[in-house]
Amino acid sequence: MRQPPCQMVQNGTIAFTKVGASLLEQFSDSYKILSLPYLYRDLDQYYNVLNGPIGAEILESSRDKGFIGLAFLDAGSRSFYTNKLIKTPNDLKGMKIRVQNSPLSIDIVKALGATPVPLPYGELYSALQQGVVDGAENNIPSYLSSRHFEVKKVYSYDRHTMVPDVLVVSTSVWDSFSEEDKQKLRKIAAKTVGYHKKNWNEYVTKAKVKLVDQGVVFVDSDVHAFQAAVAPVYDKFKAEYPNFVAMLTDIQNTK
Repeated sequence: MRQPPCQMVQNGTIAFTKVGASLLEQFSDSYKILSLPYLYRDLDQYYNVLNGPIGAEILESSRDKGFIGLAFLDAGSRSFYTNKLIKTPNDLKGMKIRVQNSPLSIDIVKALGATPVPLPYGELYSALQQGVVDGAENNIPSYLSSRHFEVKKVYSYDRHTMVPDVLVVSTSVWDSFSEEDKQKLRKIAAKTVGYHKKNWNEYVTKAKVKLVDQGVVFVDSDVHAFQAAVAPVYDKFKAEYPNFVAMLTDIQNTK
């Protein structure tokens, strides 16, 4: 059986890979903070946190687990898609929503009044089609590439999380490089962030056009109502991870 990419990086089978930050939570608790809902006021704060000292601390936190993060790559915001308008959390009540198998993802959907259903991504299309779940949440490019728009036609912009992807390198491979090569790779990673940001934004614009052509309806949700509803998620996070309260405060104070 083929090993997951993260495991292959850990043991040095492959040197680099790109993976969603939420999938790294099982290796380093530091990544959990990035899955909190409405963590950022705007895109400027999002980029300043990830590309600044806080982001650097999180990227380095998994060194002892066999890999190091080199850079965060934009993965947009995640919103709900169903067959009904989701303007406020009340619209989610009684609905079964597919989530990633992550405690924070589950807590967020519960706080919004829906029933979270953890399912492998590969099983989601049929689950949506057969009514096993009433909807799901993801970014626009994934919504398009998965063809989930064929069975769920309403995409509601609540933008509850902005969880980036991460470019990671095997610790053993990284430590084998000279300091000069490490600096070169860090510069390349930083340039990659800029190119990726531009390409991501362009693709999102094109994806929206394609989705509208396929009959998808885009809805602006009441973000303030969603923010109020997920307040208990923060209370629980602070109680479970008191050692990250200071980092959370630093994130919230970043401009």
